[in-house]
Amino acid sequence: MNAKPSQEKSWHFDRRAFLRGTAGVSLALPSLHCMADAQPKQEQPARFLGVFFANGVSLPPEKHEDHEKWHWFPMGEGKDFRFTQTLQPLEPLRDHVTILGGLSHPLGRRLVGHATGDIFLTGGDVRGSKYQNSMSLDQVYAAQASQQTRVPSLVLSSNGGVGYKTRTSTISFNRQGEAIPTECMPRQIFNRLFGQAKGTSQETQKKRLQQERLLVDLVLDDANSMRRNLGVHDRRKLDEYLNSVDEIERRIDRTEQWLGTPVPHIDPLSLNLEAKQDGPEDYIRTMYDLIFLAFQTDITRSASFLISQEDGKGVSDKFPAIALGLSGHHSLSHGTGKDQGYERWARYDQFLAKQHAYFLKRLHDATDGDETLLDRTVSIYGSATSTTHNARNYPLVLSGGDKLGFKHGHYRRYNESTPLSNMHLTVLQQLGIPLDSFADSTGTMAELI
Repeated sequence: MNAKPSQEKSWHFDRRAFLRGTAGVSLALPSLHCMADAQPKQEQPARFLGVFFANGVSLPPEKHEDHEKWHWFPMGEGKDFRFTQTLQPLEPLRDHVTILGGLSHPLGRRLVGHATGDIFLTGGDVRGSKYQNSMSLDQVYAAQASQQTRVPSLVLSSNGGVGYKTRTSTISFNRQGEAIPTECMPRQIFNRLFGQAKGTSQETQKKRLQQERLLVDLVLDDANSMRRNLGVHDRRKLDEYLNSVDEIERRIDRTEQWLGTPVPHIDPLSLNLEAKQDGPEDYIRTMYDLIFLAFQTDITRSASFLISQEDGKGVSDKFPAIALGLSGHHSLSHGTGKDQGYERWARYDQFLAKQHAYFLKRLHDATDGDETLLDRTVSIYGSATSTTHNARNYPLVLSGGDKLGFKHGHYRRYNESTPLSNMHLTVLQQLGIPLDSFADSTGTMAELI
């Protein structure tokens, strides 16, 4: 009896069968044309990134000679806007970005500008002594998206840790409104995402995690014993520290859950893992590279990156001096009265825009089937002040997510009747989160979609 002829062309591969049949290796492959008829089309996951920089931006007044060249916000409005030199690096991606002006968080408008970085992604209330922040946008999304990923979310900064209240070194906050500690060392981040000692057995990894858990338990026991003898102020400081330890414990739990799942292989030589903060351009790009790879391999679908901390805190304040021969970032923001003060500050704004454009281009150039990574990645990039202490008119760039429904290529200006949380709510809904409100939102922004 003759075998029934196959209806499938010999050069068509079933993607899952191909992966199972390769010496037991399980790897995520890109979509190939030869797989097109053999596999059902699957929708790619949505991703979110929030990027924050401190101290606002250079905004030369309308009558100033640098206004049309170095003002952060574009000239004109709508689709016919013109980038100034500051955001010129974004020009090649014009059809995938929206510049937004006039937005801010109402509860932050009367705060000293340096305090509003804490609420960039939350819209929370940190006025007065109680400091009641709330869950950040990235963590709201991560709570759902993390069910499918090895790492719930990637929380990064240039300075590391959490900083302190109203001057945090993170823009990510958990359900209780507590700051989530950030990572800042590229090699350590890479090892956590992709590293696994060659030949290390699952049992060995499990024992190592058990040892780490024991250490965490000992630290928590000692800290809780100490807490009973501390005053109110010291208890608060200790609680912030314990929150960091709790985050380590959650990471251990998560790692244990994924022990049996192969880690995607990424060649460590493909990144500059030796990049440090004393080389700002290499460092920032490497951090963006890590986020890109985490998205591309679907290790995580939610990330945040605080490039610089408010009020001149931490090593990130030195980035303009190291990279461009200028003064510190905080000093630049207070130096507009000096000769070429607006231009000098704007040149650092341009430097930051250049790094963000680098990341967006990587997403745009990376394809999966007939889509790019940028098509399903939404990014909010900006600061929580316009000028140094003015917590209004945040400079904001919304990028990507074309396949999620976003329509770009505009400079949109708003008045203060529209809270920034309306944009946050719109982003969350387009990411697939069924919320009716976020923070103090009054609705969504239909014009963005």
